[in-house]
Amino acid sequence: MSDRNGNETLALRSRSAAAAEMIEDGIELPAPVPAGLAAGVGLPHQVALLAIWPFLEQILNFLVGFVDTALAGHISVEATNAVGTAAYVLWLMNLMVGAVSVGATALIARAAGGGKWRRAHAVLGQSLTLASIWGLVLSVLLFFGASWISRASGLKGESLDLSVLYLRTLALAAPFSTVLSVGAACLRGSGDTRTPFLVMIAVNAVNATVSVALAAPSSPWGGYGLQGVAIGTVAAWITGFACILWQLSRKRGRIGLQARRLRLRGRIPERLVRVGLPSLLENGGQWFGNFIVIAIVGRLAFPAAMGAHAIAIRIEALSFMPGFAMGLAAATLTGQYLGVNDPRTARRAVWWCYLYGGGTMALLGLLFCLVPDAFVRLVTDKREFLELCPSLLAVVGWAQPGFAACLIFSQALRGAGDTRTALLLTYASTFLVRLPLVWLLGVRWDYGLWGVWVALSVELVFRGVLFLCAFLRGRWASAKV
Repeated sequence: MSDRNGNETLALRSRSAAAAEMIEDGIELPAPVPAGLAAGVGLPHQVALLAIWPFLEQILNFLVGFVDTALAGHISVEATNAVGTAAYVLWLMNLMVGAVSVGATALIARAAGGGKWRRAHAVLGQSLTLASIWGLVLSVLLFFGASWISRASGLKGESLDLSVLYLRTLALAAPFSTVLSVGAACLRGSGDTRTPFLVMIAVNAVNATVSVALAAPSSPWGGYGLQGVAIGTVAAWITGFACILWQLSRKRGRIGLQARRLRLRGRIPERLVRVGLPSLLENGGQWFGNFIVIAIVGRLAFPAAMGAHAIAIRIEALSFMPGFAMGLAAATLTGQYLGVNDPRTARRAVWWCYLYGGGTMALLGLLFCLVPDAFVRLVTDKREFLELCPSLLAVVGWAQPGFAACLIFSQALRGAGDTRTALLLTYASTFLVRLPLVWLLGVRWDYGLWGVWVALSVELVFRGVLFLCAFLRGRWASAKV
């Protein structure tokens, strides 16, 4: 192993010296190829190859929540309201896990870009250890905080009881889903975006099979209602946990799981915290702001508001999935190109990511505006939701290009390790724009849930402009990880 790493380092230095001589002679070099891709791949193709698997993976991630929401939507309005609140809590969990994932991706991408694979192995092992600890903490907090969270969101009666039951069941999966998410982030940082997609195939197969079998009244094992849906999700995340560890232990890619690398030591935990802590604060503040939005929605003067809000978010996920996938590609490419001291190509790669992601999201946003009813009928047949949800999708459709800018340029900053700027911009947009507008339009001026979605759409565009300006300033290119 040490001989191979030494040879790679010498080869990298030789290429760097040759490149310097060519630049002095006025010869423009082609973009270097990131780890995990074959030689001779142009920049637009690099973006497409890195993003296609995260995009397909996001579809599968979407289907996990979509299946739960669709099953709840055919159980009762109360079950849908409970899943709506739970969706925000699970989003919080994903954001908290993202703090470890962002640090792991940034460090592994830099190491992979510079050919420092021993360091990448060490980051992988210690990231998984931190993920295990963090997952246990989140599990305990979610289990014992389920009742308070459900009450604070404004749920009452049967909706409250179902929400508590659903959240406490899902709390069992937190340690497994945390390790799965961080392991997938490490693979993406190394340039392997395909393996996480393959793992999510198994996750979806288990989720759909077990959830339907336990929730459907006609099934021999059915009749468990929303609890059956939750059990199916738990089984799915445990399956994903086992699959990702198996893939990492096989060591068939550039990075592999080694038992001796699991121990926390050296400067790697400090570096993970330095990059991940601002992301943790950012994600926590972002979720807190959105939980206030949920509390406002839960107190609107009609019982189906929470369920309609949740359904509209699930449908909107169809649009932001390609943007999120391009954001992951932007993070990987930014980190790897900075690892070989090539910020110019990193910048070009991010623009290609926005061209692909922003264009796709704009097209889907147009469909939301033109045929919103068709999307809603895929999720529910309840009259209350069929009346409310189409107008929400029509509102948010026009904001999708701005939302794409937020997703892609923010991930580029995080991939570079500039998580502090992302923290400041997210806080400014959430607390100075989103919350005041939601209160004004939704409560003060009494536009209800429609007004809330107008406010959310305006804020997404505003945040996208902020991240675009930060990207254009270019300070991320000198961020230290």
